[in-house]
Amino acid sequence: MTQDQDRKMEVLKFTDQLRTAGVTTVTVSYSGDGDEGCAEPPQFQDAADNPIDESSLPADLDIRKLGDLLEGFAPEGYEDGEGGHGTIAFSVQTLKIRMEHNWYETVSNPDEPREI
Repeated sequence: MTQDQDRKMEVLKFTDQLRTAGVTTVTVSYSGDGDEGCAEPPQFQDAADNPIDESSLPADLDIRKLGDLLEGFAPEGYEDGEGGHGTIAFSVQTLKIRMEHNWYETVSNPDEPREI
């Protein structure tokens, strides 16, 4: 079993609590560059894509652990060099985790030479 598969098994342990709270999607956004990166706290949505406030979730739901597990799906090194940003979404309905990532890139376009 791969590290991603192990991590997904850990995320799936939260499924019953999330369903009971009416959560259909958990999203973690992250970004980084210059050797520093961070992930935002998890965001929770219901079936109509309305946000669910953290205060209405079960008290024993370990939100920090869930967020850390989801952040672990971000590509290694997303915070290095020019870095990158993305989102990781866990669908409680389909039990799939989707990672969308964008690398930052510096592009250099030469200007026309000129003489003075």
